[in-house]
Order: sequence, then structure tokens, then C-alpha cells
Amino acid sequence: MSRRIYLMPGMGASPAIFKGLRFPDEYRPVYMEWLMPEADEELAAYTLRLIRRYAIEENALLLGMSFGGVIIHEIAKQIGAGKLIFVSTVKTHEEFPPWYAWGRRLRIWRWLPYKLITNPARTARLFPKGKIRKRLMLWEQYMAIRDKQYFTWAMQSILNWQSPMPRWPYLHIHGSRDHIFPMRYLKGEIFPIPGAGHLAVMTHPKKVSKLIAAHLTENA
Repeated sequence: MSRRIYLMPGMGASPAIFKGLRFPDEYRPVYMEWLMPEADEELAAYTLRLIRRYAIEENALLLGMSFGGVIIHEIAKQIGAGKLIFVSTVKTHEEFPPWYAWGRRLRIWRWLPYKLITNPARTARLFPKGKIRKRLMLWEQYMAIRDKQYFTWAMQSILNWQSPMPRWPYLHIHGSRDHIFPMRYLKGEIFPIPGAGHLAVMTHPKKVSKLIAAHLTENA
């Protein structure tokens, strides 16, 4: 009998970002999609809606990338978790780089250039040819939500998020060149992917899959 593994993508992204990942035969991936937040919705209420939408039960196996990592941690707080798999994300607010505190104090979600954030292809044209432009064009392919209300809610939610280290078993996979959540601020055991950036699930899916498969097999 196969076991479900619930996957939550990064901020505004389609679960198609996980299309390159492969799991052991006994695991069946369930790809979760972002819901539109309700007015002034708390993160706990939002995650409860996801739990109900996907019928996530206690001791679930949850994988989250970037903001999706925050979401699976919040889901675990409500129902418990069999295991959490964090990819290119943080496990606690204490892993945020120092500049996130400034973002919270300045309430940057109120004045961010959302026209650029929600249109990576347009933003890419502001940069010379190179890795930044290439990463923005890659993100353009997988952006599922472009609504300003969603991104305002998401930025406010993540900058105000506070949570201790997870009390459930976890695996943390992280690119060594992740500039969104730099590795030097992370705590606990980390499985690095040398040379990978924040989009490791897309740029290095085989390496991510290998680490996940090895961990699931060893801790079955």
C-alpha cells in the first residue's frame, strides 16, 4: 500500500516545480496548490483550509519548498506529522537572515514593487544576460498566482512568522548558494547541494530526489 507525500511549492508557484523529483515506488506524491487568502486571514486559518482541502491526516509526510516549508510546519502544528522535508526553506524564524527583521519593521509588504514580483519575465529584462536573468525566466514558467492580494498576504505572513524548531523528525535539503535563505543562518543537520541556489528542486532535481529517497529508505 502506497503512502502519500504532500508537496507544497514556493510562494505563488505551481506544484509543477516538483515535476523533476522522483520518489520510491511506495510513495505517492500529492501536489498541493495555493489557495487565495481571505481578507486578513491568519496563517493558522489558511493552513487549516489546506488541511481540509487535501484531507491531510495525522502523521502525514509533508514536503515544502521556500514559503511552502513554512506552510508544512504550520500544518504539522495543527495535526502532527510523521516527517517533514524542508527544501530551500527555513524551519524556524530564527533561521531568517538579519535583513528579514528590517523588512518586518518597515512593513515592506505595503510598498514592494508587485508588478515586478508578479512578472519575472519583465523583471528579467532589467538584468544583463546571466544567472539572475536565467533564474527569473525559469520562475516565470512556474508562477501560478500573480495576484497582488496574495503576494501582500504572503510577504506579511512570512515576515511576521515565528515558530520554534520543529518537534517532528525532519530532513533539510538546501542549496549551498541559496541567497534567499543563506545556509550560514540555518540550524541543525543540513544536507547541502553544492552549487545549487534557491531553486534547487528545479535545477538539481536528481540530487534532491536522491537525498529524499535515501532518507525515506533509511527511516522507513
